[in-house]
Amino acid sequence: MSGKLRNIGLLGGSFDPVHAGHLALARAARETFGLDEVRLMPCAQQALKDRRPAPAEDRCAMLRLALAREPGLTLDCRELFRGGRTHTYDTLLELRSELPGARLWFILGMDSVRDFARWYRPKELLELCAFIAFDRPGLSPPEPPFDARLLAHRLRGPLLDISSSDIRRTVAAQSAIRYPMGDLEERYLKDRHLYMKEPLSQ
Repeated sequence: MSGKLRNIGLLGGSFDPVHAGHLALARAARETFGLDEVRLMPCAQQALKDRRPAPAEDRCAMLRLALAREPGLTLDCRELFRGGRTHTYDTLLELRSELPGARLWFILGMDSVRDFARWYRPKELLELCAFIAFDRPGLSPPEPPFDARLLAHRLRGPLLDISSSDIRRTVAAQSAIRYPMGDLEERYLKDRHLYMKEPLSQ
């Protein structure tokens, strides 16, 4: 008798820094779609963004602190140590090889759904995993034509409207952090003096 099919969610991003919104999204996806695990996968450099993120070891360390108290959520840093521009296609090929008995679910926001045609090898991506699309404030689904598989599984909440860029700006302005993140992660970024020289306009 074969074992139960494992369902593994994948949540990518820069996590610069990780915050309560990322964790709420991962939890909601896991609970809504019955996923056995959700892997948070920080990238070295997002392919469609020019901003250089905080050092890989710092982002990975903050994620490790945050996930220590989150059962069912795990950390996968392979893209950080691969380096360079990150392509989801390469990561999915690796995971399909490592986890032949699992179904992969890639979690992406409505902004990414709208930009999906610009991703590296988008047609092949649609064959490698299922997608879970979550709503972003002020963004509606794309206009046709688009592949319906991107919106076959929708996640509408509970989600928190929190931005890593807002946290970075707040730290750079030397204001109290007003956005939810764990005490240990906040202490880490302050001890490491992360984002202190962040341009306030970003």
